[in-house]
Amino acid sequence: MARAVKFTNPRDKEIFDAHRKYIEAMESRLDTISDETKGHYLKVLVALTEKLTIPGKPLSEILAEIMSEAAPLLFQAMQE
Repeated sequence: MARAVKFTNPRDKEIFDAHRKYIEAMESRLDTISDETKGHYLKVLVALTEKLTIPGKPLSEILAEIMSEAAPLLFQAMQE
């Protein structure tokens, strides 16, 4: 369970709330997603999470890497 966090920056609170809403939305869809799509999604999610945990790595660099790694999966999903 997520811990209660108090933010002084309103934008930080907006991001926190958006993350929580995203998690709820994805969890509610899991039973409607094919195993193959779940595998692709998990691959991208794990890669993104691993990159985000690297201290000092710029977000722009992380996004560029994830875009190139996820692009083939996104194009494949769009054609299904």
